[in-house]
Amino acid sequence: MILAQLKAETREAHARAEAALNLLAPDLGRARYVDVLRGLHALYVPLCVELDRWLAGHAELDWPARRAAKLGALADDLRALGTPPDTRPAPVPPLPDEAHAWGALYVLEGATLGGQLLRRHLAGQLDLGTEPGRGLAFFSSYGDQVGPRWKAFGAALEGRCARADAAFHAGVLAGAAQTFSLFVPLAVRDGVSA
Repeated sequence: MILAQLKAETREAHARAEAALNLLAPDLGRARYVDVLRGLHALYVPLCVELDRWLAGHAELDWPARRAAKLGALADDLRALGTPPDTRPAPVPPLPDEAHAWGALYVLEGATLGGQLLRRHLAGQLDLGTEPGRGLAFFSSYGDQVGPRWKAFGAALEGRCARADAAFHAGVLAGAAQTFSLFVPLAVRDGVSA
């Protein structure tokens, strides 16, 4: 089961990314939250271009809808908070193959799943409320379809890996680890530290 292997083998990289973003900090302020959203937008735009190259042909993923939901929600949140997106893309190395793309998407889909917890915390911490248009769309970008979309992604990933060799599995793991590492610099983007 590749999902269990991904969770186990990327645990430390996942923890580093979460610690760097530090969105559960009790003293998180609106300015830091906006900086993180701008950094996420700057990261997701080029990363989604890379994912387009490798995953657009996988109908079982419904990648175009996933992409539109994530990028649209980030742009909506920045607008709601009165901040333009960062037009400087984050440095995202090219994904060398389809396996790395699946690993990268594991990270983004996992972040969407985990966004449910973050959304509740941020709504209270930043006094944003939970109604639409207040700056929390990204952390609920699939609405009530978060669980079903995670399950569909997991099934697609497991199915793809069942047809692949050990090198493909290694590429998925490497792609996930590499993608988690891309979140760490967001903690100090534009000189703002966590």
